Amino acid sequence: MEKENTYRLEMIEKYQAKFANAFRYLPWFEERLGERVVQNYNGADKPGNSVPIPVYDGTLLAFVKEMQRTGLFDRNYIYTYSRCKLKNAQDELQMIEQVEFKDIEIIFAIMAKYVLGGMTKGILWSQAVENGVFFHGLKKIKELLKKG
Repeated sequence: MEKENTYRLEMIEKYQAKFANAFRYLPWFEERLGERVVQNYNGADKPGNSVPIPVYDGTLLAFVKEMQRTGLFDRNYIYTYSRCKLKNAQDELQMIEQVEFKDIEIIFAIMAKYVLGGMTKGILWSQAVENGVFFHGLKKIKELLKKG
């Protein structure tokens, strides 16, 4: 039992250190729940045809970089989605609400879908802000680390 508590405390310390800077984004995400945080630049000042380019909010890009630096997100999130039967944002938010500390990696997997997936499919970053996955995920992580 003592080893289990020691391990738990070590993990809490590890996660607190990795997420210490990330929690400052919570108010920003809360303000933007349900909003689109990407604009399209289509070169309106240039004559002729051009391809629209998504332009992301700087705060969102800083958050994504912060999450990548944690080293807690890996591309195997797909296995967690399969095991937990997650199909859509509703399922993801429901799962985030139910997670306890021992299963905190489920939140990391859900956020990984958006953080890592956004590197190739940028709209995922905006969706995670809009549907509240980043906000609720961070909020739950903070809550779990406080409970310890």
